[in-house]
Amino acid sequence: MAIFSWRKSGDDEQSKQGEDKAKLTFSPEAAAKFFDRARTVGETGQNEYALQLWLSGLRHDPGAMPGIDGLFRTAARYLDSDEGRKGTPKDVVKSIVGKTEVDKYLMSLLEWGMRPAEAAYAVKAFETASGLGLTEVTGWIGDRAFPAALRDKKPRKDWFLKLMEGFEKVGSFDKAVAAGEAAYKVDPTDGELGTKVKNLAAQMTMSRGGYEKTGQAGGFRANIRDAEKQRQLDEADRIVKSADSIDRLLASAEDEFAKRPDDLPTINTLIKRLLERGRPEDEARAMEICLHTFEKTKQFRFRQGWGEIKMRQERRKVVALRQQLDASPGDESLKAKVATAEKSFGEADLEEYRARVENYPTDLTLKFELGKRYFNLGHYDESIACFQESQHDAKNKAESLAFMANAFAKMDWLDESIATFRSALEIKDLVNDVLLDIRYGLMLALQAKAERDKELTVAEEADKVASSIAMQQISYRDIRARRVAIKELITRIKAG
Repeated sequence: MAIFSWRKSGDDEQSKQGEDKAKLTFSPEAAAKFFDRARTVGETGQNEYALQLWLSGLRHDPGAMPGIDGLFRTAARYLDSDEGRKGTPKDVVKSIVGKTEVDKYLMSLLEWGMRPAEAAYAVKAFETASGLGLTEVTGWIGDRAFPAALRDKKPRKDWFLKLMEGFEKVGSFDKAVAAGEAAYKVDPTDGELGTKVKNLAAQMTMSRGGYEKTGQAGGFRANIRDAEKQRQLDEADRIVKSADSIDRLLASAEDEFAKRPDDLPTINTLIKRLLERGRPEDEARAMEICLHTFEKTKQFRFRQGWGEIKMRQERRKVVALRQQLDASPGDESLKAKVATAEKSFGEADLEEYRARVENYPTDLTLKFELGKRYFNLGHYDESIACFQESQHDAKNKAESLAFMANAFAKMDWLDESIATFRSALEIKDLVNDVLLDIRYGLMLALQAKAERDKELTVAEEADKVASSIAMQQISYRDIRARRVAIKELITRIKAG
């Protein structure tokens, strides 16, 4: 939750609306009341009113991630409802119209929420958030705005420049460099921009290494006050750490946490150090801290952290049972235990991703991951619903369509399966492995339809697809046996 406050002044803001807004100051408590009311109202289906309440809460605490999550979750429900057809609700717009930077920020969030697939609105929301110095919100929006800008049919240099400037403003130099490079790719003639990107890359290196005060009194790392601090930073930067260094880093993190128990970066560091050491008692403490912080801040990322640790523990149990079964492959009771453990893990993993999607409804990658988990557990209707949404994300489109087609096939909806596989094959520049998987799935669906309906043309098409796979990779799966089976099927259909 960002530490943010504002207060307007000046003779040109004397309207009653302006005076009312001018009296508002940073107040997490006031924001929380609006958020609670928004959740209650949203559950009754009053999405338009809920949108207004979320925005009212964010006016009191613009950097509150629970408010951001709730706003976009409600916006998604609104757009899916009948009332969403009328577009952006005018009454909600009226409630946030104003001239302050916070007013502009709230308006940009609403506009993006109403047009979540349009990069221009995502970039605008990012720009207003970074302008207010809302580090966490800026990062959250930026992680969505930058990919949206890259996917746009006509990427715009000015979008990437705004992203670069915003990321730089909040200290995310690696992302600023990436955005700058994207802008330079659009306009490689801009030598000044090329120089700026190089400078940002250098700044990124310095910020990681702590070289910002080179040449000043105290040496080239003036921000490091003594050798002990230097050693801690060096140890923290190492990918592979010794047991002693992990213990020292954890002890230091515990000391910092004792001094600043409510500071979120300090909490994040402590959780990280506990998981690096990874003893059972460390994981238990990390889970306790995650859950306590989530209950206190309502920031779902801490609840997600708790879930990730829990699933890590459950996964280890399954692995241990599998290893036991490998040592005793004939043990039927052990086989049953493994099957039960795997099913339990799958269901728990599914619930974790359902919770994530509920809290981040606009994140299509999460929708894709949830769909895979539904599919693996045999919940094909639910998986198809997820893939129908996740296919709109370019990076997951091909796999979303492939999973969706396989789900249709599992339900014996073979016409839908075949049509979906064909749609997937129309995607340009498919990775070879994905292309083979899609062709293979299409072949199976065509084979199943030919067997069911005794259609010769369908069987012949299945044979052509099988032949193309064999010519590309003769050792792919069971393609040799499939070709033989399909040719036998053609012979049977011809024989009547």
